[in-house]
Amino acid sequence: MSLRHAILVLLQDQEASGYDLAREFANSIGLVWNATHQQIYLELGKLNDQSMVKYRHIPQDGKPDKKLYRITDEGRDELTRWLRKPAAPPRVRDAFMVKIAGGSMSDSATIIRELDDQTDLRRERLNTFEALAAKLNDTHQDRDLFTYLTLRRGILDQQTWLRWADEVRSALEKREEQASSVHTSV
Repeated sequence: MSLRHAILVLLQDQEASGYDLAREFANSIGLVWNATHQQIYLELGKLNDQSMVKYRHIPQDGKPDKKLYRITDEGRDELTRWLRKPAAPPRVRDAFMVKIAGGSMSDSATIIRELDDQTDLRRERLNTFEALAAKLNDTHQDRDLFTYLTLRRGILDQQTWLRWADEVRSALEKREEQASSVHTSV
């Protein structure tokens, strides 16, 4: 998947400014694809150059004009083409997992501290996903169904990660106890 397709998905039903898109990335598409404001604005420029989106200027007092982007027929064609194409398997890039893999060279207390930080973030993300899903669960709009299904995947991912974190904590605490008993028996 590319950022261009995520932007086209967000523009499929309504026009939006770059700021609006960045906010939507934080609240919806960001569940599955992250992008900075700078990346979004850069991609909007490319999409505009390729006639996949167009924009209109909205004058603002005391601020730069706002650009409201909308998808074009070319953009819809590209999005349709991409949606029909099989998705490549996701690639995982998780620095914390690399730290776990190399954990034998670290002490358990350090790993547990970072695990706690990661757990707090995952719980917060889970709470956000659950709140968003609860709002969408009662609607009967087709677009909301697909957002809801995406949220459900995010919820399940976070729940699984949190269960895994409990296993990691348990194993590392056992490791610490064993190391402690070796030191006290020496």
